[in-house]
This record gives sequence, C-alpha cells and structure tokens, in this order.
Amino acid sequence: MAKVLKIVFDLKDDKTATYSIPDPKDGLTKNEVQTAASAMIAKDFVLSGGTLAQNVKDAYIQQNERIELA
Repeated sequence: MAKVLKIVFDLKDDKTATYSIPDPKDGLTKNEVQTAASAMIAKDFVLSGGTLAQNVKDAYIQQNERIELA
C-alpha cells in the first residue's frame, strides 16, 4: 500500500497549497511534521503560485491501495 505525507499550508493570499511527500518514514508524528514545516515557512521555502505560506493548516498520511484485476 502506497503512503504519501500531505502537508496543507495556508498561504498569505488566503488560499491553501498541499505538498505531497511519497513514502514517509514509519512512526512519523504530527509534531515532527509541524516542526519541520514551520522551519520551512520561516525560511520562505514554501511558495505556491508566487505566494508564500504563513502557517501549517493540516498534515496527514494518505494511503492508497492498488488492487490487481484478475
């Protein structure tokens, strides 16, 4: 089953941007993601459509399962 870490950022133009990171490490906590994402925001690393992020709105892991057809 494929896993993807999704981090949703609030942008300074009142929109959101979602970053997807494939194959996150097992046991990852929301606090670890929040700390790393906040550091990225502080360094103006998160940019979408020319607009910088101002905070982290949400973070979660999405699992997708592929089922082969018979």
